[in-house]
Amino acid sequence: MDEKDNDFDLGIGSVFYPGILKIQSAEYIRSHGIAPDVCTIDMVPQSLNPKDKDYVKIEPEGYLIFQFDTEKLEKDGITVTKKRRQIVLQGCRVDLAAVSRSENSEVWKIPVFDRRWRWKFGSYSGHWNIKKNGIIEKRKEKTVRELADMCLEAMGEVKYETKALDELEKNKKLPYRKKVRPEVHWDRIPPAQALHDLLTPLGYRICLGWDEVVRICKFGEGALLPITDDLMTGSFELNLPETPSSISVIGNITMHEAAWELEAVGLDIDGEWKPINHLSYIPIDQFKNVGWHLTRPPNFGGLETTLDEIINNKTIKPEVKERRKEQLKLARETVFRCYRLKYPVGTKEDKKQRLVYDRLGFRVGVGLTNGKRRGEDKAFDKLLEKYEAAGRKLYEKQKPILPGPKQKNPKTGKLEDYELKEFEQVLPCFETRAELGIDPFTGMLARKPTIMTGSFYSGRKEYNTLITEFIQRDLYEIIPEFGIIKFQQPMMRMGQAKLKVGKKNREPETCLPFPADLRILIAVPLKSVEGEISRFVYEHEIPKKFRNKPISIPSGLEDNPRKIDLNVGTKVVVDEQITLAYQAKYKFQKNTKTDKIEIVQTDVLTNFKTEELEKLALAQADVELINLELEDGGSGTYAGLIKVNLDGALQQVAIRLDTQGGMKTTLSLNREVNITVPDFNERQRNQHLKEMIKIYNQTVDKTKKVKPKG
Repeated sequence: MDEKDNDFDLGIGSVFYPGILKIQSAEYIRSHGIAPDVCTIDMVPQSLNPKDKDYVKIEPEGYLIFQFDTEKLEKDGITVTKKRRQIVLQGCRVDLAAVSRSENSEVWKIPVFDRRWRWKFGSYSGHWNIKKNGIIEKRKEKTVRELADMCLEAMGEVKYETKALDELEKNKKLPYRKKVRPEVHWDRIPPAQALHDLLTPLGYRICLGWDEVVRICKFGEGALLPITDDLMTGSFELNLPETPSSISVIGNITMHEAAWELEAVGLDIDGEWKPINHLSYIPIDQFKNVGWHLTRPPNFGGLETTLDEIINNKTIKPEVKERRKEQLKLARETVFRCYRLKYPVGTKEDKKQRLVYDRLGFRVGVGLTNGKRRGEDKAFDKLLEKYEAAGRKLYEKQKPILPGPKQKNPKTGKLEDYELKEFEQVLPCFETRAELGIDPFTGMLARKPTIMTGSFYSGRKEYNTLITEFIQRDLYEIIPEFGIIKFQQPMMRMGQAKLKVGKKNREPETCLPFPADLRILIAVPLKSVEGEISRFVYEHEIPKKFRNKPISIPSGLEDNPRKIDLNVGTKVVVDEQITLAYQAKYKFQKNTKTDKIEIVQTDVLTNFKTEELEKLALAQADVELINLELEDGGSGTYAGLIKVNLDGALQQVAIRLDTQGGMKTTLSLNREVNITVPDFNERQRNQHLKEMIKIYNQTVDKTKKVKPKG
């Protein structure tokens, strides 16, 4: 744009701050957001000694006045019209000064923060838009505008405009944006931070005006640059975004709540968790009876007696004695105390394959007792390979079904129940269920605790309970990495068994310890065999008018170059507040054939519709689309002082005073042009490091570890 004449003949700019006697130059840039912008002042050195006559105190908190005085000679050649424009910034604060020296001069640089420096303070709490069973409680329901108003009032703001947020309630073009009710839980955080976290993900910006009014504006929407005689130079910028083919909104790790059977496991001397009958220290008596019913927890007297005999035998090597001590220690710490997720309830186990697995497990245990270790003996390594392969085959052969998700049958193309191939697909498990509820102690929305039932020996009742007996949550802990539940005390059932004496069988002995028959209702993740973890994914296709249209190379070129695929992939946007959850429902039912009480699955619920996950994803995609639909950007530099408020499109105003008294104002539309000030997104990243303000990364690690607490 060509340079134009101004509407004045003479203009003098100046900047004032209480206590600074002479300001040589200054630069102030105002931008979107809650972080304070800085006016950098170059001033003439002055006395800092209160005893000096010319001493004037520089106020730590004061105001900034930007002033531009003009004179214009009218057409009659006699009349002079004088005008004054002012911008006043209240509540500013001086920061540490720096000294710049040369051979002939000395200049002090003083940064002055605008009043938003106060916004990092304050404490605000509130929990709104809480859902019970997917439905928001009426007494806790707040619109986005109501939440924003509450934050602004907590910030101490008297004048503010939040009308733009009504679009979230009325916009017919974006039906998925209607009744946006983000759940918020603010716990003693600065109210400005709460406001930022609420609005930025929805595509709105916080704009502080010259009139001290805080305005909430939709990003990208606002007035054009003013065309006046004061405009000196201008530039425009074509909006050529790197447009993907689609936007993929990826949520948090999907939770699958189901009832699982548990099997008793223990930790072996090689550091591996195994079924208790595969442990190297499984009890064996002099008549070759094998099993944990031969000795009782918690002391395991049979193992203790065997250890005493070994220790007193001087012919046995010291390393063997130490190994036996370690085995007794592990037995007391883990056997009958630790149970591992086995299969989802309803899975029937193949007895023949189980027998193969158990026999190999026993042989591995014998090898460990004899000092064999992985990587030290080829024959033992082959035995370990067979053992592990048998375990995988056993699991896959049962075809355990995880309630909820579906997978496409490659042969028929139909969606069928998801069959697990290996146990590692559901590790690490969560420590909770998937269902949400209000924590009675904290009042926070949280995942409900696990539920465990089982048949076990009750010392208080002196008999084995039914499978319907509930077990208190505080009696066990969960080890997510291994899917293991560890009890404070041994959990077992009392039963009977026939024990051999020589070649004859005794009469059945009663009151022998056996593993408890336990079930737990718990949430697990789901991973592919390759390790990719399941998440909520919603792909929104970019409208054709916004897509890049690559031009193909002309034909007839020398060497006939091969044409390459120029299509652009999807852009990944992460929103971990979106969590897809499946919840299997069960009931206790008596089996008429066996006369036993069983846990039977009755239904599978999902929060996809009740929590409107698709609408949440579309709203997130809409925020990304704003960047693609922005009008072309530009900037204009104006002579003097231009008093124009920021809005969603006008993203930056820069005011500069030079050493000659010249003043210029630069307005930036749909972009931020000043290279000395980071753009909005970078400022948010910096703010995150300083003030722990939440931002969202645009990449996702699909093998990300589960957060056990849900």
